Amino acid sequence: MARKAQSRKSTRKPARAKAPVRRARKPFVIDMHTHIRVPALLDYVKRYPVTGAIGGEDWFAAGSLANVSGQDTNRWTFLTEPDARLAQMDKQGVDIQIISTNFPVTCYYLDPEIGAAAARATNDAIAEFCSADNDRFVGIASVPLQDANIAAGELERAVKSLGLRGAWIASNVRARDLGEAEFRPFWAKAEKLGVPVFVHPLGTTDISRLTKNFLFNTIGQPLEEAMAMSSLIYGGILDDYPKLEVCVCHGGGYLPYYIGRSDHAYAAHPENQKDAKKRPSAYLTRFWYDTVIFDPDMLPYLVKKAGANKVMMGSDWPLVRTDAVGYVARSRAITEDARSRILYRNCAGLLGISV
Repeated sequence: MARKAQSRKSTRKPARAKAPVRRARKPFVIDMHTHIRVPALLDYVKRYPVTGAIGGEDWFAAGSLANVSGQDTNRWTFLTEPDARLAQMDKQGVDIQIISTNFPVTCYYLDPEIGAAAARATNDAIAEFCSADNDRFVGIASVPLQDANIAAGELERAVKSLGLRGAWIASNVRARDLGEAEFRPFWAKAEKLGVPVFVHPLGTTDISRLTKNFLFNTIGQPLEEAMAMSSLIYGGILDDYPKLEVCVCHGGGYLPYYIGRSDHAYAAHPENQKDAKKRPSAYLTRFWYDTVIFDPDMLPYLVKKAGANKVMMGSDWPLVRTDAVGYVARSRAITEDARSRILYRNCAGLLGISV
């Protein structure tokens, strides 16, 4: 007789339902250093020679011009078409871009009246470009700094009439440094309007030894940034305009990483103390900086010197194509608070962007 199968209670625990996989939330990101081109302005400035009339030499190295032209050709769609740009921003994880123009439409080599017309047309074009998506594009103005009073007037128009949030200037004006007295009307206007000024070199003025191996860029531009910062410090601009906000691109060039030598010279040479009330290193926290410095070891050092509240994520896109977001997001040498400040909070606060 066949035995009846005995029922046996299972001792196996019921399988636990798998928890849904939660992907890390993408951080909010503002890219404070990007460029566009204005085709009509490029055609306009072709009528005029690109020269600063300094000793009869071109203001911009021939190799530099060739490089800029090549970059434009390869990236033209992203430089001129908002929809294509927005699609790339989504791929990069960038929520907002700060929009500026760069060479040649800074136009400092033009007569002031012609430069003013170019700046007005440029700023109108920037505002129009940003209108394609005002939630994701924020514009910064170009100004004809070869005449500081005209530049101040155009900055006011761009801010009050066009809604632009600051000025984008070069590191010198025909080899005249930014801390010179002639530029004070512009600095006074920027402080009064409560808008920041971004300093971005256009190559370098001393090109005789820097035309090879892209040195005008790799050595010349960081030198220009150090010169611009030093001029603003020693010229008393930061002391006389205490509410002025100045951002220096490419992590401030050489100065933040070699500031001790400037401090030594300040103490050793009394003439350096004429207009600057403090040693140069004391002014590092007065400037703002972007993260276009490439070396991961330099980011925590810049944060240490300038403060986590003065560094902003920047890419130099589309002229430079690196993982600028990942450079900050993956750094293990900064705190989470510093990371969020750099990725968006600092720039949002500086430019009055609601996020």
